[in-house]
Amino acid sequence: MAVCATGEVAGGVAGGCVDGAVFTVAQEAIRSGRAHRSRYAHQSDAAPIVGLACRSEIDVVVLPAAVDVLTPLLDRLLANQTVGSALVLPADRPAALLVADPNRLWGSSGDAEVDEMVACRLRAPASHGGRQIERLVGARGRPVDVLLVGHQPAPRMLLYGMSPVARAMSQLGRFLGFDVTVCDPRPTFMQAGHFPDAHQVVCDWPHRHLSSIDVDARTVIVVLSHDDRHETELLSLALRGRAGYVGVMGSRVTQRERLLRLTAAGLTADDLCRLRAPIGLDLGAQTPQETAVSICAELVAVSGAGGTGRPLTYLDGPIHRHAGAPVG
Repeated sequence: MAVCATGEVAGGVAGGCVDGAVFTVAQEAIRSGRAHRSRYAHQSDAAPIVGLACRSEIDVVVLPAAVDVLTPLLDRLLANQTVGSALVLPADRPAALLVADPNRLWGSSGDAEVDEMVACRLRAPASHGGRQIERLVGARGRPVDVLLVGHQPAPRMLLYGMSPVARAMSQLGRFLGFDVTVCDPRPTFMQAGHFPDAHQVVCDWPHRHLSSIDVDARTVIVVLSHDDRHETELLSLALRGRAGYVGVMGSRVTQRERLLRLTAAGLTADDLCRLRAPIGLDLGAQTPQETAVSICAELVAVSGAGGTGRPLTYLDGPIHRHAGAPVG
């Protein structure tokens, strides 16, 4: 949550429950130039105004942001580059924000040993895209708590085939934080104005486009065309690659025929197990927009913390889970 001296606010904490109180603390931090740390617990009759309705508690750290630290962080986020940030919480000194990319560190905790340890952790590949709290030991054996956050470039969503569903998927994909590319070989339809929410609109054969780019485990490939002539080559490349999600539209009859073609093309059973088809969750979707929601719901379910796709009403246990946590 960011608050500026003129009163504008961006973002928030705790779903809005304590944002008003945090805003007041932030204004005081701006005036005083000092960091604040507050704990908010669940609502009760004794504290009916500020509190968490979910019956949990959080610590909120508010600190004046140094422009020379915040600017490189924002510049790299806007440029879709890898960068890390760390909130350092010493017991005997004010909190500090540190930012690191592969080449440089901005900010300081006041302890050179801690700064070096933080920089090494933020630059480690394992930290990219994750967040964790660590206790580090700095100069003279003083412990320091550090919240480490890795910011990765946006994951790719590759939409192959022009259709109304592709338009809806490009809009929803961008909303979910993907870098969206739409690709189709027909120049008449591959106009930027047809897909205003896509980051790239490419006129090329899908299999040729896919073979020309780097794909990683965070890449999503969605095939929305109905062209059997080139689909086999495209899906062969996708399923043998590193993409974390490969899905394709079509009926169950089409899927049976597709599997026969892919098997004849040499794909193994392990390859074919990676294919999501028919694509999406069973939401009863009818319109292109509803179909896009169905597909993106499946994306969230398979790439998040292991959700079931079932109504939360009928499940037990916590609503929010970390990756790998058991599902009730």
